[in-house]
Amino acid sequence: MRYAILSDIHGNLEALEAVLEDIAHQQIDVTICLGDIVGYYPDPESCIKLVKEHIVYSVAGNHDYAAIGLIDTKNFTYFAYEAMEWTKKQLSESSKEYLGSLPLSVQMDKMLFTHSSPVKPKNFIYIFPNSDIAIQDAFGSMVYRLNFIGHSHCPFFVFQDENKINLHRDNSITINRDYYYLVNVGSVGQPRNYDPRSCYTIYDTDQELVSLNFVAYDYRKTQKKVKNSNLPEFLADRLQTGR
Repeated sequence: MRYAILSDIHGNLEALEAVLEDIAHQQIDVTICLGDIVGYYPDPESCIKLVKEHIVYSVAGNHDYAAIGLIDTKNFTYFAYEAMEWTKKQLSESSKEYLGSLPLSVQMDKMLFTHSSPVKPKNFIYIFPNSDIAIQDAFGSMVYRLNFIGHSHCPFFVFQDENKINLHRDNSITINRDYYYLVNVGSVGQPRNYDPRSCYTIYDTDQELVSLNFVAYDYRKTQKKVKNSNLPEFLADRLQTGR
């Protein structure tokens, strides 16, 4: 089996189209979305439509729930808040119903898929490569050996062997079934790893290989849409630097 796992689309249609096209050439059996379909960028409706058409399994992200009033935006940054207020006005009733139907987690083939930390997914806890406490909490509560997340927009692999928790710095990792793994699959629509390309992850069960896949797209087109939609210009600028 080959799984494609993507996350944090954030209304960036150009990025999502490029990633879905890449996935179409990868002989993928199952595609899974880890949430934040909307927020930040100017095509939430089109992104929801594509996810519904191409992806059977999806979980909710904090921006998805914020867009329909299920969580408060008081802790959002200024730019996230402004973009969310704009996004709320763009969504159709059917799109709101779809976002509201998304679960916080999906368990499949002895794997767990969540938007944020697998510890209390409804709290949307961020995990970064240097988040020692959050990482320790996550590994302390793991039921499944393979756990896939998004949320931080920073792709990485962390695994626990017999003795310690390790950060794996390559773009792929071979799975040892005796270890526990936490995989951040990266972001489609707003990379923050200083690489403007979209990122998603492929897990090949035959090879026991999890790999990050980077896809270039025309972010200039997205930048133009941001400015034409009167969204914060910072959101356009950051696409060029991937941060």
